[in-house]
Amino acid sequence: MGRREKPVAASDPALGRLAAWLREQRERAGLTYRQLAARTNYHPTTLQRAAGGRTVPNWTVVEAFTRECGGDPKAARRKWAQANYWAHVPRPSGPQRRRAPRPLHPEQVDSFADLRRAMHEMRRKADWPPLEELDRRARARGARLPSSTLALVLKGEAPLHKAVFRTYMEVCGVRETRRELWATAWDRAAIARTPVSVNPRTYQREFTRAMRNSSGGISTENLLKLWVTLRNSHAADRAEDTGDSPPVLV
Repeated sequence: MGRREKPVAASDPALGRLAAWLREQRERAGLTYRQLAARTNYHPTTLQRAAGGRTVPNWTVVEAFTRECGGDPKAARRKWAQANYWAHVPRPSGPQRRRAPRPLHPEQVDSFADLRRAMHEMRRKADWPPLEELDRRARARGARLPSSTLALVLKGEAPLHKAVFRTYMEVCGVRETRRELWATAWDRAAIARTPVSVNPRTYQREFTRAMRNSSGGISTENLLKLWVTLRNSHAADRAEDTGDSPPVLV
């Protein structure tokens, strides 16, 4: 059977479970990687990497690996999907138990961070098509989703425009009725990030007056709203002078 394999060195529990499961299938089938390669037409090194736990293998490799070892393709798909999910979606920090978050409902979303999380979920349900494949599907519909730009959008390093969001949902196979609900969620997120256009001097006077009269019944919530609006207004003025995008406090 050749040399003994090195221990699984996965950086993620889900990826480690996939690698260990693939090794178990091969050992149960009594096949070497060379023998398995002859059956699958994949190079032995490719198959070893699939069971190595360092990176998430391509699904076609996992599928062929499982099939030739007589394993359960549904179990393989579940384990691969979990490993692939966590390879794309950052895990929460801290010692808490790591689980995939519950799917978001459009009506619960009012931020672009949640919209990006929902995009990962949409892609997962579509069996994680490569970004290049999503762009190919978009081109077939007369649109564009450049993979480099989409990668930045999904990481939160580029703005999520509504047209891009709509095209992304369509190529991921989201139903039309569901797409409309998500489009409404995008509108809410955009409104929440848009600074209110106000006169800073007016709000500064109101804020000063509210602070002086705070013991007379002005709620902390209203004071905070005044302060946030004032800060957003000043930030917008500075951004207009420098040409930068203003940071928004919410």
